[in-house]
Amino acid sequence: MISGKYIDLHVHTNYSDGFDSIKEVLRKAKENNVGYISLVEHYNVSSYNEACQLAGDDIVVIPGIELGADMSKYFVPGQNNKHICHLLGYYISKDICKLLDKYELDRYECVTNTISLLNSQGIEIDLADVIANARDKKSIGRFDIALTLKALGYSKTATEAYGEYLDHNGKSYVQRKKLEPEDLVRAIRKYGGVPVLAHPKSLRLPKEELDVFIEKLVKAGLCGIEVYNPNNSEAKRKELLEYCEKYDLIPTCGSDYHGGNRKPKIEIGRGIKDNLLIDDKSIIEGLERKRKEI
Repeated sequence: MISGKYIDLHVHTNYSDGFDSIKEVLRKAKENNVGYISLVEHYNVSSYNEACQLAGDDIVVIPGIELGADMSKYFVPGQNNKHICHLLGYYISKDICKLLDKYELDRYECVTNTISLLNSQGIEIDLADVIANARDKKSIGRFDIALTLKALGYSKTATEAYGEYLDHNGKSYVQRKKLEPEDLVRAIRKYGGVPVLAHPKSLRLPKEELDVFIEKLVKAGLCGIEVYNPNNSEAKRKELLEYCEKYDLIPTCGSDYHGGNRKPKIEIGRGIKDNLLIDDKSIIEGLERKRKEI
């Protein structure tokens, strides 16, 4: 264990939808006194080996991934259904690629269907445009389409484009094929990972429904909740800690850092205006213990 260092188990690089290179992310992490980091790229584990090589002895790199679940059964007709469920899988094995291959095909289909829908709405955009704006990434997704819409002058910012066209209830939203939350928890465990619920605030479920939802995930094998996230208020953290105590879950810590000009500004290990700064090593110990059990 590295003592006196902060923990950030939810960081993205340009291997998914982040803006910084692995080298830049690790440089910032070292500057911010971070000793434990996980690059939980969306739907890929490509950054792990390079991160390990570059981190040296200063930072422990924990293998991880972030995957989205299908929340459509929670949608209510006529309501603003922005239920987002993302799960983090720590210490995932390379066998996860069996699942990722299918996800990648579904992602590509979603991108091409979205472009077709945009075309039908009078927006002149094609796959070549999106690839050109994808920052040399191996995998493209919705945010790359948003970047392209901004580049082509259809929106002032990529965030604005995402909200207007690509988010839930957006003009050109296309539902991707995903596993339901309980099935995704089981899949992460199947491939040796420790499943943790990311940024639970994004579920947008009332407290009563959230309790039922978490209980279902626990029965499927959930091991933790991302309690310490920059966007969780003290009241929200307290509520989530109660769930952790109730269901014997690990309260993990992650900034959800992406870099770029996203607002509010989030810093690795530090959060928003230093509202993270978690150095509780029992988090790491808990994850390692669950890893051995799985």
